[in-house]
Amino acid sequence: MKNDPASIAYSLQEAHAVIASEFKVVEDHEQVSLDQALGRINAVTLFADQPEPSYSQSTRDGFALAGQPYSLSSPHTSFAEFQISGEKAAGCTEEQELQPGQAYRIMTGAMLPRHTARVVPFEMCLERGSSLSVPQEVLREDQLYIRFQGQNIEQGQRLITAGTRLCPDHLLLLAENGSQQVRVCRRPRVAVICTGNELIKSGEQLLCGQKVSSNEVLLASLLQEQGCCLVRSIRVKDHVKSIVEEIQKILVQDKPDLLISTGGTGSGKFDLIEQAVVCLQGNPLYNLLKIRPGKSTLFARIDGTPLFALPGPPPAVRLLFYELVVSGLDCLQGRAKAKFASSQLEDAVLTEPVRLRRTGYLALKAARASLCNGKLQVRPARSLEPINAIMHLACTADKKNMRKEIAKGQQVKVRLLSSLRCLA
Repeated sequence: MKNDPASIAYSLQEAHAVIASEFKVVEDHEQVSLDQALGRINAVTLFADQPEPSYSQSTRDGFALAGQPYSLSSPHTSFAEFQISGEKAAGCTEEQELQPGQAYRIMTGAMLPRHTARVVPFEMCLERGSSLSVPQEVLREDQLYIRFQGQNIEQGQRLITAGTRLCPDHLLLLAENGSQQVRVCRRPRVAVICTGNELIKSGEQLLCGQKVSSNEVLLASLLQEQGCCLVRSIRVKDHVKSIVEEIQKILVQDKPDLLISTGGTGSGKFDLIEQAVVCLQGNPLYNLLKIRPGKSTLFARIDGTPLFALPGPPPAVRLLFYELVVSGLDCLQGRAKAKFASSQLEDAVLTEPVRLRRTGYLALKAARASLCNGKLQVRPARSLEPINAIMHLACTADKKNMRKEIAKGQQVKVRLLSSLRCLA
């Protein structure tokens, strides 16, 4: 990293590299029950204690048949004959053994008798008393209607790697493996500081010149979505001493893993976050990025605690949270650091044109992505519309022509958010 961050504009990729180098994995782990584990980060790689299925079983209601030899009803018939010798219901734990020429009536999910060669569904054969006739052509089919022991998961097979966010399918795997609890990473402790003389709490009387501190609610929900513990969320006036005192109080009392501030990151008279960092003898790691919004974003370390100082406008906070803060949170929880590399962006086709300012900076645009005929499509998000993607739009600087339009049908890079990552 360069020695003078005040004079350097970092690219988004360079910022991710700095973030990855400054975060250490939270070492504290805890055991939680499976019904409390959804969304938590798995702390250790888990392996199968038993095969799945744990026994060979029938996949249809029908008859379990022994292998050859079996008798034919007559030299010229196309039917093989079996003697029905028993029955196996699902849940029966008693082990039986088929002899040549025998068949067992069996239900879906039931354990197969030993020496079962195949299962034939009821509708494919003819039952007469204790005798069973099966067409020979059925016996020559590849379909056995058997799920063999360990067919899905072998004993000792890796189930879930460390650093994985647990979803319902993971919990299903663990339950079928006989697990009742899982070891997960402690939730990252995060404190939020919203700066601004104009900010008031939602619900208070709004006077001219004042704004509701909506970033408090926005960040609380975004942090909850990422499985974090919000230890404190406060509003602070635009005064360096007040900001310094509040940060000192948070560091001592709450001991957060991460600080996030909003507002006060520009070069104006009341943009005081970097001054507060200096007063606290903190280490600014960068304070300028080649992106819009977020040009004046600051990343620093204060007494060992990372700080993301984001701009004030909520739309910018939302975009930069996903582009920067989530990267740090993933590192804290031991998730893959390469996840936010540019190679992880998806290609999508624009369904509406987008106009940009020719600044030479990477433009981040809130977007809506969808799949159409197997292809990823994207368009700018409209006012009041929830977003599920962020468009990354490069635009070279050109003072003569300050505007550029990216036409409908062009391919652009997008980052899919949350569950939408499974679309691409």
